[in-house]
Amino acid sequence: MTTENIQYDRDSFTSFDHLQKVTNEMPLTVESSLGIHPLVAFIYSSESSTDFPFIDTTRLVQRAIINIQTPNLIKKTRRMSNLQQLALGLEEFQSTQKENVFEKSVISRNDHRGDYETGMCAVATWLSCSDRIRNYPDELKIRLLQSIWFIWGRLERVAMTARMRSKNLCDKSQFVVSKNSLIHFDNMKSDISHLTNHTFEEMRFFFTPKELYYDELIWEIMEVQPDDVELTFIMSIICFHVAGTHFGGETQEEMERLQDVLADDLHEHYTKNYKTKYSLRLKQLMRIKENFLKLRNIRLEKYSIGGLFDLFNMNFSNPEFFWVPPQKYV
Repeated sequence: MTTENIQYDRDSFTSFDHLQKVTNEMPLTVESSLGIHPLVAFIYSSESSTDFPFIDTTRLVQRAIINIQTPNLIKKTRRMSNLQQLALGLEEFQSTQKENVFEKSVISRNDHRGDYETGMCAVATWLSCSDRIRNYPDELKIRLLQSIWFIWGRLERVAMTARMRSKNLCDKSQFVVSKNSLIHFDNMKSDISHLTNHTFEEMRFFFTPKELYYDELIWEIMEVQPDDVELTFIMSIICFHVAGTHFGGETQEEMERLQDVLADDLHEHYTKNYKTKYSLRLKQLMRIKENFLKLRNIRLEKYSIGGLFDLFNMNFSNPEFFWVPPQKYV
């Protein structure tokens, strides 16, 4: 399987030629009329029976796939385990975080678009830091990207918020949503008009801020205070567990092997840092994983209710990267 046929001959991408024919007949967006070509485009059609836009993520997905297929040759000063490689990749991504951030009262649709673009491209680059993952077949790399990009992005922001709170750079009711901004749980609003016909206030059942941003998990991470390698281990085993469960079969088997490799790497990290008795520490890390999965399942159950009543817009050009229960694209 080659890069060329991954990008152009897979089912999820063959619709692009048809999509271009359709979108050529649609009204121009503000961006396209100005000659700006975003990675994510919201396209409205006067012929549509709903107020939902068609969300064209084709360019974003293609960019992310290029990232994951391009080796991220991180600077190595010594032999590094796969866990250390991923930890360094996470550290490099987070190194541009600003400490003086401003508070947003409204998360705009452009903010959501930016989150999609940052999250998907960042996790693709992060995955390509690992020697083992770089050697995966392209199809498996893309499956990983499909299933973990959003979770990884949320976990990274949860971890950053825990760090900022520990440094007293934001308070206990704030969440760091980007590298230069944060929101306050008590007075935030969000423009979700591209996702539903209902307002953010009307959809509070599905988008409770403290639940949406895993506030309970933030406090747990602040209590445990994981180092960079431990944090990467937590994020990795959560993501690869979800990817394996999502696809099952051979993908799940390989994700279990990968988690075993990372567990061995963590053991090596502890022994080299004179932490020979680390069973309690490991229990704390695994508790964070289990708590995240529990909170995520609560959210998925809510989304299942919304999906049954067609409350969410699923009109994406690449639905396998965006799914809401009870629908599942694999």
